[in-house]
Amino acid sequence: MACKYYLNGVESKLYTELYGYMDTIAPENKTENAVYKILKNNRIAVKKDNKMYLNQANVVSSLREIRRIERKYPGLLYTEYRGMSPQNFYSPASEIHSLYINENILKQIINEGAANAALTTKDQTDIDQYVRFVAGSDPNTRDYYLDELARQENTSNSKFSEMEREDLEHVYKVSNHLKESFAKAGITVDVIFDTGIIGLGQVDARQEGQNPTIRINPEKVTKDTTYHEFGHIYIDLLGADHPMVAKAMAELRDTDLYEEVAERYPELQGVMLDKEVLATAIGLEGAKITKKNPNKLQRIINRIMRAIGKLFGVSPNTAAILAEEMFAQDLRSTSMINPLSSYTQHSKDQIRLQELVDNARVKINSELYELNLLPEDQINEEEKVTLLRLENSLLRVKKVEDLFKLVDAMGGALARAKSTYQKIMDLPEGEKGTKANLNKMWALKKTLDNLEMFDSIKSLMLSVKDKKQIKDYEAFNKLEDRILEIIDQTTVLNNDFKDDIIPIWAQSIIGLSNKDLPAEIQKIIDNIETNKRFVGPDTAAIAWIQLKERYTKGELTKEQLKEKQLKLNVEQWKQKQLLNYGDLVKELEAAHKDKHWYSFYFDPIIYSSDRGIQLLVKAVTQANIEANDMTLDLKSKLSPAYNKFAAGKNESDIAGLNDPLLEEVTLGGMKRLALVNPIDQEKYYNNLKEHKARLNKIYNKPMPEEYNNDIELYKEAFGVWIEKSAGRNYSRDVNIWNDKNSTPIEGWEKERDAIYSELEVQQSILKRLKAAGEINTQAYLNAQIRRNQLNKELSKNYINGKPAGEWVQPDPEVYTNSKYTAIQADPRLKEYYDFVLKELRVAQRMIGVKKQDKNLWDKYSYLMPTYRKEDYDRAKEKGTYNTIKDILQDGFTIQETNHEYYTYNQNNKDIEKRTPVYAVNRVHAKEVSKDIASSIYRFRHMAHNFKVKSEIHGQVMTFQDILKNRKTLETNSAGIELIQKAAQAMGINMPKLKEGESYNYQHVKEWLDSIMFGQHNLQQDFTLGGKTFSANQAVSTINSFTAISTLSFNLLQGTNQSILDNLTMFQESVAGQFMTKSDLAWGKGKYWGSGMAITDIGRFDPKSKIGKAIEFFDALTEFTDQEGNQIVGSRIRKAAKSGNLLFLQQAAEHELSATRMLALMKNLEGTLKDSDGNVILNENGKSANLYDLLIIDKETGKMSIDPRVDEKQSGFNRLDFIMKLQGLGRRTNQIKGKMHTNMLSRRWYGKLFMLFRNWMPPGIRRRYGHGGGSTVHVDEELGATTQGMYISFWNLIAESISEKSFMYGKMTEMEQQNVKRTAVELSSVLGAMILVAALANLDDEDETWVSNFALYQAKRYEMEIMQWNPFFGWNEAWRILQSPTATARPILKGAELLGQSLSELRYVLGDPFIDDSAIFYQRKTGRYKKGDRKIWKDFNDLLPVFRGLRKTQSPEEAYKWFTTLN
Repeated sequence: MACKYYLNGVESKLYTELYGYMDTIAPENKTENAVYKILKNNRIAVKKDNKMYLNQANVVSSLREIRRIERKYPGLLYTEYRGMSPQNFYSPASEIHSLYINENILKQIINEGAANAALTTKDQTDIDQYVRFVAGSDPNTRDYYLDELARQENTSNSKFSEMEREDLEHVYKVSNHLKESFAKAGITVDVIFDTGIIGLGQVDARQEGQNPTIRINPEKVTKDTTYHEFGHIYIDLLGADHPMVAKAMAELRDTDLYEEVAERYPELQGVMLDKEVLATAIGLEGAKITKKNPNKLQRIINRIMRAIGKLFGVSPNTAAILAEEMFAQDLRSTSMINPLSSYTQHSKDQIRLQELVDNARVKINSELYELNLLPEDQINEEEKVTLLRLENSLLRVKKVEDLFKLVDAMGGALARAKSTYQKIMDLPEGEKGTKANLNKMWALKKTLDNLEMFDSIKSLMLSVKDKKQIKDYEAFNKLEDRILEIIDQTTVLNNDFKDDIIPIWAQSIIGLSNKDLPAEIQKIIDNIETNKRFVGPDTAAIAWIQLKERYTKGELTKEQLKEKQLKLNVEQWKQKQLLNYGDLVKELEAAHKDKHWYSFYFDPIIYSSDRGIQLLVKAVTQANIEANDMTLDLKSKLSPAYNKFAAGKNESDIAGLNDPLLEEVTLGGMKRLALVNPIDQEKYYNNLKEHKARLNKIYNKPMPEEYNNDIELYKEAFGVWIEKSAGRNYSRDVNIWNDKNSTPIEGWEKERDAIYSELEVQQSILKRLKAAGEINTQAYLNAQIRRNQLNKELSKNYINGKPAGEWVQPDPEVYTNSKYTAIQADPRLKEYYDFVLKELRVAQRMIGVKKQDKNLWDKYSYLMPTYRKEDYDRAKEKGTYNTIKDILQDGFTIQETNHEYYTYNQNNKDIEKRTPVYAVNRVHAKEVSKDIASSIYRFRHMAHNFKVKSEIHGQVMTFQDILKNRKTLETNSAGIELIQKAAQAMGINMPKLKEGESYNYQHVKEWLDSIMFGQHNLQQDFTLGGKTFSANQAVSTINSFTAISTLSFNLLQGTNQSILDNLTMFQESVAGQFMTKSDLAWGKGKYWGSGMAITDIGRFDPKSKIGKAIEFFDALTEFTDQEGNQIVGSRIRKAAKSGNLLFLQQAAEHELSATRMLALMKNLEGTLKDSDGNVILNENGKSANLYDLLIIDKETGKMSIDPRVDEKQSGFNRLDFIMKLQGLGRRTNQIKGKMHTNMLSRRWYGKLFMLFRNWMPPGIRRRYGHGGGSTVHVDEELGATTQGMYISFWNLIAESISEKSFMYGKMTEMEQQNVKRTAVELSSVLGAMILVAALANLDDEDETWVSNFALYQAKRYEMEIMQWNPFFGWNEAWRILQSPTATARPILKGAELLGQSLSELRYVLGDPFIDDSAIFYQRKTGRYKKGDRKIWKDFNDLLPVFRGLRKTQSPEEAYKWFTTLN
């Protein structure tokens, strides 16, 4: 009974073996090794060192087969690219891929079994809405769904429906059963699974001496296919003249099924058509029988019932009898004497057409679903009408000619896109580049992309025409003409879009360009022209290379070469000034040089040399600032409201504090945590449930369990019952109960009247257009659809002259919530409840009120945002053991409350590429935080992000598209541009272009995925012990433990961080580019003199001016990412957060960030002017700095900048100041914040590598520059030109030697500042070396903890700086190679602790092979004395706090460790 599997018409040994194994072996007996052997035997996999890899000789085909297997068994196999194997004499270089078999998935693959029936309906949304009101929060909503499904389906007159796709395991079972049936009649039937056939299945033409052969396409098979094909054989063997066959054919003539099959198979006539109709009927009946799966007794009863029916003149369905004979294995074998047909019998069903329609329907429904969830102000009614029109056009597509409505509707979408485009292009030049217009342009682009469906339609039409299967030539030609017309229009609009989007985008973004940059660039130009020296020339440019070639050939003298190169150098800098948006357009339209792979993986995206990319980052930063301002506004209101509510209460008991305002309700069959609803919905739904239970018994309503939960049988029984008096009386009594227990919602009349008013408008439009003979126009169709939608809305909520549906609610007088009554009676509770509800609804309006589940009658949801409980709260509510268990689970798997990976589209479960909305998913109440204030604050912070990011969505996505289509210059390994040799030979300078996606495009795409769409981490799972874990989540958890273990209470490291960062800041102050020494000194004095903002410790809202300024300017680069995670209230709960163990590092970071901010503010002194150009004075009558002009509102506590500051006159704006502040912080410290996280850190292995190494990329760029051709970087973030300070220092030496004169005075100001930085750094490291030499040679009696502490700090500073030196930095590189990740240490230490614990156990148990030396130190070792137990060292080395304290106690040991690196 084994089945062969064919692929593209050829038997596949791989799939016959693999799928045969899956189908015949029980799940518990399936093994990874058996699957590997099958893959190995088919040259897919090999093993080396007990690890599986793809066969390198067949990598491409193997990957293709793995993907095909993955489609059938998702998660069973996955591969990971490892790199390239080296080329050798025997084989070329090839890709290496690891192969993994998920044994957990393997053990879940059943060997046989029927598929579960799926619920289908014409309009699932309508059923959802009906059930949400009728069933509401009843956890057993399944019965309500089945009732409504059965009720709707019972009204259908159609007897022919497209069957569901079938599970392959079920196909095997049915085919084997029918093969046995025919075998008992003496007929052997071969079944072949073949993806190469056109349709669902077929019976091969008769061949002498061979068994009848059925071919089934496993990728398209439906529930009726197998019976259909076996039915063909049964019909042929009985013959068309057999009484049963002839009777069945006669019964089916003039039926809907007959007409349907005739329409689908125009090439069939007469007996051939009769046989196809009968086979179709047998297939449908066979699918029903298989679903019911009657036993032998049931089949005997069925025969008796048919015999009784004949006595009363009831004629049975003959096709059903034939199908039942096949099922019962009781064929009419004595009559099966006729030959099979000499032609192939197909079940084509126009598969390609159906797939096209299905794909279109899914896409349109998904877009409609998402559109309806948007906030009201973001819903485009024209787009909605277009989608509804497209949806309607797909309702009755049976042949290619029926696609005209779809094509015409898509033409309407194109016309709308053209209209939008023309309106934007007709605007004045300065009004085109707005965020709103770019959102429209991006929507237009998506419309054009969706029109690619025309390629599939055109291909399908060509196929139909070629096969001469056109049924209606007039309709076909009309469709073809319309398609060609739309394709031509689409091509024109697409080209126009590509031409015009760059100028529009440039207009939208150029205003963000730093106003200081043109002047900074002009300084460089002036220096080149004055001093006749090169400054940052792009020596890899074609023009530069050609000048050198001309010099080499003798066409230019040395003097002429330098003169032309100087002019070229000046021209290169002029092109970078961006004096207007036209300059930016030129840059974006020109082919660009790609970034290096190192920059893609390691650099923050703002380090890009591409100005367009830098401006994109500024646009997103500006959006973040706007969102943060909204959050700060909420904070100013939430803080006093919460403090008043919590006054005198136990804030550490968050559940007890908020209990009066919270309740658990049932929505979607799950207990959910919610703010108290005025209506007691639980009581209402329980009463309704009890009432319906009574009615069920009174009227004997059918129940699913009476039919073994067989949905098909239940629906059939329910359909009969609901039409009888019992069913009608049941419905009447339910409606009576609803009338007694419900009342209209407030304002329902206004909603009804608004619909009436809009209906009149649409009706008048239709009347006017009809009178004008314009019924086939876009406007008429749109008005028609809009009218139908309004009527649908009205019929749903206004029935028999009374409100219904969403316009009624449980009677508040009957179902008043006692908790709500208590809130209203308590002024403290009422004030806070009203405030919280108001602010929650602000967030819901921002993201769309439909995003959260809610009762049908409620306009807004009362559900709490689904944020997970804090560890402290979980411990109080669930106990320590359960909390630790939850923490471990959270640390290694992705929970439904995790917001680091992606959000799902609730409709189609695809990963979304849109601004994410969090905390609206369905999570059980027991997992959701009861901290109302913190949850609302976090939810609003998320909503603010959604609002501002949605506004710039078109701006960022159009730039991504621009970058995708932008040409990229090909360069050699040295970065030198290449030119096309053929063009050069003709005297044309044509650069050679790079194929494929550029690193610039990939960087922007990944960055937007992270920052705009919330996919901060790339998911990679692994299986261990049969359980699936998230690699990224696990690494993040291990990294967090490593950081806490290494840094907590570690005074050595905290002090080193402070010394290193402050000395780097001192370098900046000496350089004077962004601040002076006096600015820094003033900042230090202000910070320490004002109390270091100590009063803000533990506060939700800072009170000090410095604290508020740090928030207002995001000086710590954490507001956007972390502010929403703040805990409101209780200092005890805040102190319990594990991050507070790093208080030493946080203190150092706070001091450095605050003083840096203050120094930059001081640097603006004398530049801040009013609208008349006058310098603004402070209260002392002196020139004011920015800190002087920060105002705090006395009532709200909000900070703002003095309105007298005029941005144009002052050359100051907050965005540029924040970016300079954060950019300088990165240069002098490390990468911070998700905005600037490198792409390597999105990957689990990147997280491992980058732990404690985020200082590397900024350190490299600060000293060695950004590359990209020129050594000088135009930095939008800093508002300056920059060069690696070591590069400038080296240039000074090289030029001085070359010119035989000290060239410092001829260098640009920026280069001189770099020389100062280098001189300070070299002086500092020299001082550290002298200090090390002095302290390292102290006599033992002179050594103290202080001297050793100073020795360690000096040595570490020396090592930290020397690593950047190209001659000495190899030590650090070697250390990185030896230990590529800091997480290795705690893992190794954990293993040592485990090993030592086992030794301790053996020692305690008296193991004679364990002596004292394995347990105790035999002599003084470091800080441990003779006789100390070794296990204490292992504990201290691993556990947080203890390790930091121990290291702090013994700085001499830390010093000795550093000396081993030399």
